[in-house]
Amino acid sequence: MMPAEIRTQRLVLRSPQMKDLDTCAELLGDYDVAKMLSRVPYPYELESGRAYLTKVAENWQKPENADELAFHIDHDGQMIGCVSFKKLRATPEFGYWLGKPFWGKGYMSEAVHAATCWLFENTAHMVLAGEAMEENPASLKVLENIGFRVVGEVGCNSVSRGGSVPAVRAELHRSEFMTGH
Repeated sequence: MMPAEIRTQRLVLRSPQMKDLDTCAELLGDYDVAKMLSRVPYPYELESGRAYLTKVAENWQKPENADELAFHIDHDGQMIGCVSFKKLRATPEFGYWLGKPFWGKGYMSEAVHAATCWLFENTAHMVLAGEAMEENPASLKVLENIGFRVVGEVGCNSVSRGGSVPAVRAELHRSEFMTGH
């Protein structure tokens, strides 16, 4: 499996590159974005960002052995966010974020749908999971729009907040997604 490039009507999902570091720092440096994510510190740390980009770029060299694969999202040639699959050796979990200037335009729903198609077409996974903080209904709506169903409440550790916050876990089964839910 080679590094993927997924094209949608308005977006390109592509493998992360080190040249994305400054854009990541700018977009993830906004507390309104960072506070809704589990693994992103606030303020954003360039060294952590560099280490993460190195890891996810290397994962595309041997994706069959990777535990996480990420796609950066480009719109009109500009990186605007990211979707990733963690825990690929178990039940994959979706992670995603979008820079604040790009909220409310349907970009994340478009990207999540395309990435989900890619996952189910290129792997044997039967279930995909995702979590959204309770105070982030827009994130949960992205999942629900493509057929995810809420399966429970969980605690989501937030590095930027220094603790756990209430979240909702949702799952999508391959059979439901592939038949148009």
